[in-house]
Parts: sequence; C-alpha cells; structure tokens
Amino acid sequence: MKAYLPIFLLFLESHLFFGQKVQASDTLSNWMSSFHMISNLTVSKDNRFVAVNKPYKNNNDTILVFDTRNPGFPATTVLKLSEQKTFFSNGYLLASGGSRAEFVDLKSNKKVVYEKVRRADGLQEIDLYVILDQNKNLNIYNKKGNKLQSVSGVSNYVTDKRSELFLDRVEGSKHEVMNWSKNQFITRYVTYNEITRMDIIPSGKHLAITEKEKPANQNAVKPNADSDIDLYRLKVTFINTANGEVSHPKNVPSVAADLITVTNINHGQTYLIDFDNRINPSENKMLDIWYGNDRDLRFKKSGTQKHQYWLWKPDTNSTVKLPEEQFSSYAPINNNRYLLAFNAIEEFNYISGTPLYKMHLYDTQTNSSKLIFSNTFHIIGSADGRYILSFDEINKVWILFDIETSSFNQIQKGLEAPAFSADSRYAFFGGESDLWRMDLKTKEIKSLDIAFGKVKITNIKTENEYHMLNSSFEINTVDLQKPLLLKVRDKDSNRSSYISWKKGKMDILIPPIDFRIKEIRYGADTKRLFSIEENFNKPPMLSVYDLSSSSKQELYSSGAADKTVSFLNQNIFSYNNSVGIPLKGLLYYPVHFDPAKKYPMVVRVYQKQSESSGVYPMPNFDEDGFNIRILLERGYFVFLPDIIFDKRGTGISALDCVDSGLDAIAGNPNIDKKKIGLTGHSLGGYETNFIATQSNRFAAYVSGASVSDIVKFYFSYNTHFNIADYSRFETGQFEMGTSFLGDKEKYFKNNPIYDVEKVNAPILLWAGMKDGNVPPDQTMAFYMGLMRNSKSVTALLYHNKEHDLGKGTDESRDLNIRILEWWDYHLKSKKNVPWIN
Repeated sequence: MKAYLPIFLLFLESHLFFGQKVQASDTLSNWMSSFHMISNLTVSKDNRFVAVNKPYKNNNDTILVFDTRNPGFPATTVLKLSEQKTFFSNGYLLASGGSRAEFVDLKSNKKVVYEKVRRADGLQEIDLYVILDQNKNLNIYNKKGNKLQSVSGVSNYVTDKRSELFLDRVEGSKHEVMNWSKNQFITRYVTYNEITRMDIIPSGKHLAITEKEKPANQNAVKPNADSDIDLYRLKVTFINTANGEVSHPKNVPSVAADLITVTNINHGQTYLIDFDNRINPSENKMLDIWYGNDRDLRFKKSGTQKHQYWLWKPDTNSTVKLPEEQFSSYAPINNNRYLLAFNAIEEFNYISGTPLYKMHLYDTQTNSSKLIFSNTFHIIGSADGRYILSFDEINKVWILFDIETSSFNQIQKGLEAPAFSADSRYAFFGGESDLWRMDLKTKEIKSLDIAFGKVKITNIKTENEYHMLNSSFEINTVDLQKPLLLKVRDKDSNRSSYISWKKGKMDILIPPIDFRIKEIRYGADTKRLFSIEENFNKPPMLSVYDLSSSSKQELYSSGAADKTVSFLNQNIFSYNNSVGIPLKGLLYYPVHFDPAKKYPMVVRVYQKQSESSGVYPMPNFDEDGFNIRILLERGYFVFLPDIIFDKRGTGISALDCVDSGLDAIAGNPNIDKKKIGLTGHSLGGYETNFIATQSNRFAAYVSGASVSDIVKFYFSYNTHFNIADYSRFETGQFEMGTSFLGDKEKYFKNNPIYDVEKVNAPILLWAGMKDGNVPPDQTMAFYMGLMRNSKSVTALLYHNKEHDLGKGTDESRDLNIRILEWWDYHLKSKKNVPWIN
C-alpha cells in the first residue's frame, strides 16, 4: 500500500487563511450576497396587510409589507428596521431596529422617521406607540403621528404591547414609576431605591418592581468576596394595573439576591415570589478538588443558586414563606394550594444528559409533601390546576397525575406535545399517525382518526412559563371553541398539510403539498391563511390561501436572484438496512445535469435527514463547512442517507445504513462510483471516522469536530454542557443503550481509533481548539493514529473557534473554501492546490 505524508495545518491569524484562495472566496461571496430568505411572518388584525423580514446572508435589515387588496402593487419596503414590527388598525405599521423607527401609513405610504431611537413599541388595542430615544426622552404618539405627551429622564419602560405602559423616570436618586392612564402619564410610585427590573405579570393584574435597597449603614463594606454581608438587597413592590394601588407583600423582607422572579398562579389569585441568589464558584488558582460523590458538578463553572420563596395572595395581603430545609426548589402548577417541590442537587442523575428530578407535590396548607414523579424535567399543567403531565425520560412515556383523586395514568408511548383543553375536560396529544384525545374524567384515550401522518397541534397557548435549573413548567391549553390547527406530515411521501379540527369536524386548509411550510398564520375567524413555503427547487415564497374558494396566491418570492434553482432535481429513495429498518435517502442532482455524463458525489451523514427534503438550499459559507447548494452548483451529486441506530452500536449501524443507502442508488448510471466522498460534523464526524476504518467505497473523507476514541470520550467530562459524557452514550445521542461496563465488547467494536490503520483514502480533519463539546484532542488522536500508520491525513485546527466556526467568520469562509478544494482535488482530479500538494 502506498504511504502518504501527513499534512498538519495550524492557523494562527486570520490574514494567513487565504493566500491563493482569495479570488475564489470573493467570487463565491459576491454570488451568495444576492440571495435572501423571508421570515418572521406578521399579519394585521384585519388580515389585509402582511409583513416579512428579508434577511440576507450577513444582515437582516429589511421589512417588506404587502397589501392583499392590491397584490399587483409593489411591497412597501422599510429598511434598517428588523427588530420588531406592530400593525395597528386601519393600515398603520410601526417598525424599529438599528437605532431607528418608522411609523408608516400603509395605504398612502407616508412615513414618519425617528432617529437615535433606543426602543420603540406599539400599544395595539389603543392605537398608540411609544418611542424612547437615546437621550432618555420618552414620547407617546397616536396613530396619526401626533405627540400626546413627553417625559424626560426615562431609564426604562415596560408594556404588554396591548394597552399597558409603565415607565421608570429617574431624577437624581429618585425613581418615579409612571403609568399611561386616561390619556396621560400618572405617577403611581416613588422610591429612592434603584429600580433594576419591571415586569407586567402575564395575568395583567400587577406590575412587579424589583428594587435594589441599600442597608441603613451606607458605609458598610464587604470584608471579602466570600462574605455573607451584602451591601445591597432586593425587595419587590407591586402596582395594581387597574387602580394603581401599591402593595408591599406583608412579611416579605428585602433579601440578598441577584434576581426576583414573580410567577402568576391562577390568573393572579396567588403569586410565587422567588428570590434567586447566584453563588459564584470558589476560585483557587492553585487547586481544584473533584470528589467521587459530588452531586454538584454541573455548577462548577457557573456557580450554584440559592432560592427563598414566598407565596403572596394580593386580595388579603397574606404571605407564606416556603420551607428551605427539605426542598431547594419550588415551581407553580396554577394551583392555589399545591406546588411542585424538588431538590436540584441531590436528585441529579449523571447517567442522563439532562438533569432529572424527583418531583413532589407540596401542600401549602398542611406543609406536607409526597413523591409523584421521577426521572423528569418537563411538566405541563391544566388551566384549573388539577391535572399534571410529566414526561418520564427513562421510560419515554407521559404520566398523568390527578391531584383531586391522587391517581396516576400512564400514557401509551409515542405520543408527544400535549395540551389540555381550556376547560380541563380533555388532554390532546400529537402522535406519529393521528391526533389523540384523553377524557380526563374516564381516563380513556383514543385516536380521533383524522390524519394519515404525524400530527402536531400548532395553536397551543402556553402560559406561566417557568424555567429553572434546566427544567420546564408550563400551562398548555387549547380553546375548543375555536378550531385546532394541526400540521400533518406524511412520512412516506414527505408531504405536509394543515387541517382545522373542531368538535369532530375536520376541514383541510392546505392539502398535502411537497413544500416545506416554514411559518403559518391563521385566524379561525377569517377566511384567509398566510404561509411562508419553500422547497429544494423553490425559494421561500409568501402565499395567501383563500379558504372560501380553496385558492392560493403567491404574494412574493425571494428567488429573483436565484437563476438556477429551477434546474435542481431531487429523488427520495425508500429502502431497508440489513436488519430490516425502513430508511430514506435524499439524492440531489447537479445543476445543469447532463444524463450523458458521470458526476462525483458527496455523501453527508448525521442521523435522520430525509425530513429536510423540502428545505431550500441557500448558498452560504456554513459554519461546519458543508453547503448542499454550492456542491450542486459545482457539479456534484449530494446524497443524504438516514441513519438510525440499533443494538449493534452507533458506528456499526451507521455503516450499515450508509451502505444500504449507497446500494439503493447504485442503479444511477450518472454517479461515478469511484469518486464518492463522505463527510460529517460532530456525531456525523464520528460516523465518518468509523466508516473510514471499515469501508472501501469512498475516495476521500472530511470529518469535523469528531469523536475518534469513544472509550476515552465515554470517560470524559463535557465542559460545554457540564455533563458526564457517558450519559451521551447510555441514554443520549449515541444510543448505545448500555454502559461500558455492561458491554465492553460493543464499545470496542464501535471505536474508530481501534481500526485506524484500516483507513484507505485521504481524510481531512478539522476542529476548533476551544471546543468544549468534543475536545480537539479527539481530532488529534485520530490524526496521530493515521500519521503513525502512514495514512494520508490533513488536520485544520482553528485556534479561536469552538464546536463550529460560526456564521460569517473568516474561519468558516476558510474552511468552506478548503473543503471545496479538497473535493475537487480528490473527486475531480484538480491537482493544482498547493496547500494539499
């Protein structure tokens, strides 16, 4: 076998990246700069006007607005304003961004422009808008652009974007909280403490104010950084939004804390007040001690949190302090009496990549608790506070707990994204083949026989979002007086549709189409539906569906600059691997495909990729060095095979899936079977490494940020996610399903480094030297193994980058150009590449 010299490239400065590649890079950049997407679909309340953002490769500074009554007229263009947009009645729009705002009369296209803007917001229900400039002047205007009132010295304001507006006016050390009420600003509260935060509670009943309170001894000084003596403490004050009444919760003191979070319970009948104190990790420049029984590893870098909780009932101004001895954390479930309680540290399970907790139901009346869930971090509650759904991460099932009857029901596997009906009569679940409904009285669950594919409810209302310690507590509801909007995806055909379902009646809003529907806006009280759609050969387009006539109209397409997209072709292949698992693969044809020619092919691996069949391939210097569109333009086939792991192990099953995919497309006479390359990043990089040690079907490889020694990686600590890496094998992404101790042979057989001498084609490795997810020593180990066995290997090590190289960076540009040259060199025999030679 021919021996190769290894090449090791170490990039130190950005000006060393290019050399002879500058011209090619600039040519690609100029070509890509003309492409854009559309996103962030917003529709006026009367459904007449629709707006989208128009992001280009390196900026997002344009808003397009369309009048559906005049579809032939050009869009109103609002430039440099990408942060937010608000529609008002009768065709007015406020848009802001980049220290600028515009208020536009869309019917006449007249604009009022505001410069040096710090913030801008609209109050839709009362047709007013507010501008805070960089000189701390706040002005409020009506929709004719007339200034109604001005306030100076405003440090901050908050609004519910409907009708409520509160501001913090500062004069010296005095903070004055003012409220817009009855067409004027009224002072509601004055304090000489610093106001650090204001929040309008989701119930809308109160404004919560966080004040930084100085102690009586103004000259107090902390004796050292670790002292418990705090110069400042936080207190919370509430203002009733209806009458302006100020409340200080009884017996709730000021507390040494970094943050106060107030959570609404049962529409403002009760509030959970959380004083969150962030404790920085102790620093010892000489020594760091790690213990074998440490249950606090994930906080080593970020520090820990200590909470103090109070329950406050505004109507009676009564408070209850929650005990800290048994539980470290409490979370609301929209119930005035019960809370969830858990211990953040003691219950942490390092076998799971996500912190899993034992959840207890805490009774605030009896000060008692009982265990109700294990192995969970995701909780969904009903609106009336009676029912709780918890997802068991170990057994992969939802479990329902009925607080009133203290009973449990396990939901069948495969159901997902649940929501309760607003009247707490039913629970609905999406699923792989239908929509499912559970009767909460009888606990009977059944499919509704309305769909032919995977179903997801898209108009779930989420309230009381409470996130802490990587856990999530939400109240998810659907209003059965309005239709459910269901997205249905047929996995066999990769086609999507949208269905409206109400009280047993189903209406097809969008019939099955090949397009990928990126965004959708639908008001059940209208006869119009708006969408942003795209496909592999169709740039994103803005469409409006007239549901009364079942017609569709395209309002805008982002593809004016895309001259070759219509030449793209794609095949979807269905096949099984060697153990009978159904798979799919996407085969993209080169631009200007000639059936009389043979073409090289690049295969990209990760996990399941077939569901991306409808994604528009926009050209870009992607942060992992792989871009489908650029390869197609340069005359390559691109193949994306599905990979599904099984009991044989990650690497072996990946190899089998890729081989099965290549066998499925083997009948294509235009693919040059001797000029096929394989590439992957992260997990795909591991798969690439393993396949390279086992296969002879590839002429070259590219592997990025990859694992090469899974035994070493298994026994590593992940500084990016702050987890034990063995969790990623046993219960996580690698899906080995067993510990190393449980099946060492399985780990040995799936370890690329153990067969590194069998690699028989050139391989390009790359890594970011600051990668805390997959340490670069994994790339170096594979490089050293290949070099020791005289294999053809090149390593690109980027000093200042992490797991990927970032969007629009010099490093990502450099990587993309070098990978294109690598493929041209090895798959097209273009040998005039000095850095490879």
